[in-house]
Amino acid sequence: MFSLSPAQQALVDQPFSQRIWLEGPPGTGKTTAAVARLLAALQSGIPGDSILVLAPLRTLAQPYTNAVRGPDLPSGSPVTIVTLGGLAQRNIDLFWPYAAESAGFAHPELPPTFLTLETAQYYLAHVIQPLLEENYFDSIRLDTNRLYSQVLDNLNKAALVGFEIDSIAERLKSASLGKPAELHLYEQAQECALRFRRYCLENNLLDFSLQMDIFQKLLWPHPAVRAHLSTQYRHLFYENAQEDAPVVHDIVSSWLG
Repeated sequence: MFSLSPAQQALVDQPFSQRIWLEGPPGTGKTTAAVARLLAALQSGIPGDSILVLAPLRTLAQPYTNAVRGPDLPSGSPVTIVTLGGLAQRNIDLFWPYAAESAGFAHPELPPTFLTLETAQYYLAHVIQPLLEENYFDSIRLDTNRLYSQVLDNLNKAALVGFEIDSIAERLKSASLGKPAELHLYEQAQECALRFRRYCLENNLLDFSLQMDIFQKLLWPHPAVRAHLSTQYRHLFYENAQEDAPVVHDIVSSWLG
């Protein structure tokens, strides 16, 4: 059981139709109050599968995960506790025929393969090895695994901030403090990203950046997808919103209206 302050208890006791924005310095009990409110919702009879807990990282959602595993909770459907990446993956899988055709996958009739960071690096290495043999990045000393991570990081940041991957080089150049002779490296990094994206579309592979692009640009704007999510999840707990990416804020804001 939680030991709550009067202010925390007052928050927990608010009607569940009430929207609440809770802010304050670290350690002031925000998450404790939110978890207590989640448990109160379940104990009041609100179905678990109508509740979505969203967090920037799975570790930040751990207090919620621990709480819903408690033995004193009433039996019922589970609460959905995910990052936006996890929510995106679930809905891409559910709406795959539409997503595959709209995104331009070569084999929309076949199921998707969702890549982890490790498998994304494996396929990226396969794709850009011919470029490395053509002396790409020959002017810098960089471990190949670090290079793969950097290319994927460029893709992920593009997806999370919301710009197209064919503008990676220009954005890197505009932020660069390096020597003019090194600016061609950004063009090479963009070429690696573009080739990897084409390879993923040809083989039904979805790294994190492609999952986010599809969910943000194709699925979330679709009325059927938005209606499905809005109908399924009637209650949203958004943990550590300030630490999430701009694209997540945009989606949540439009969801809440």
